[in-house]
Amino acid sequence: MFKHFVIVIIAIALFLPVSCKKPTITPNLFVTIQNEILESDMQQSTKESIVSKYGITLQEYEEYEKKVESDPELKAQVGKERLNLMKK
Repeated sequence: MFKHFVIVIIAIALFLPVSCKKPTITPNLFVTIQNEILESDMQQSTKESIVSKYGITLQEYEEYEKKVESDPELKAQVGKERLNLMKK
């Protein structure tokens, strides 16, 4: 009985980190977060609370923002998503 319990605990420990993956920032998510930040008071704590509700950190958001600025293809995707959100 104890062996079965240990096996179940090990299985849970192995699969739990896989199911708790952080969300990947997509152009759509980036634009959504960016719009919320631009409409806020722009305080650091406000920015942190906005990005945290989407399951990412402010540092991850800022790194993605830099990536958007340096990658023309990604910048085009973000622009396309921004236009799609404006149409709604």
